Amino acid sequence: MTQPEYIVALLSIIVGLGLTDLAQSVRELVRPRRPTNWHWLPLLWAASTFLLAVQLWWNAFLSIKDATAQFFFPYLTSFLLLYLTCAFALPDPEWEAPRKDTGEPSVDSPDLPAGGALSRSETTPLDLEAFYFSSLHRRWYFGMFIAFVVTGQVGFQTARVLGGGEIIERAFLTNGVLVALLAALIPTDRWWVHAPISVLCFLMIGGSTINNILGLA
Repeated sequence: MTQPEYIVALLSIIVGLGLTDLAQSVRELVRPRRPTNWHWLPLLWAASTFLLAVQLWWNAFLSIKDATAQFFFPYLTSFLLLYLTCAFALPDPEWEAPRKDTGEPSVDSPDLPAGGALSRSETTPLDLEAFYFSSLHRRWYFGMFIAFVVTGQVGFQTARVLGGGEIIERAFLTNGVLVALLAALIPTDRWWVHAPISVLCFLMIGGSTINNILGLA
């Protein structure tokens, strides 16, 4: 195997782990042992994260074929941040709504007695709306998303320049708008702010993914 092929193999594993984590989180939401209060916003962002992972892997597969060792760590950093973005997209099965949005899980009552009885975390519905709008989730998920976009764009443009290409100004502009929209979601839990921005980001990422895969951009 050549050096680029080793890089592609490692990065593909990281993407696979991220998508597996995302799929496992979805499975945990529908498992019958714990009920779920559904909300469309975290599911929309999970879909956006999935599309972004597919797009990044597709672009990397095409561009890494001529890559050399100096591009390894930029690519690796971007893919690790992508994995963390996938990991923070949806809640773990044990997640409980924070108390007054302080970031601390609610512990109003102890678990039910043993002997076959379900614990409190298994009988209390998993509230996707409370999870999505919690300050802890907003900071980590959108923070990782921003770090991934910035790192990936800087690494991609640097690789083009070092390879004798030119900076793609449209990509800088598009990703700059995306970062600004993501940053606007971190400090607020207003539904009317999150809803339109989430839909717009999904359309941007979805359109970009389709264009890249079909070779339209």
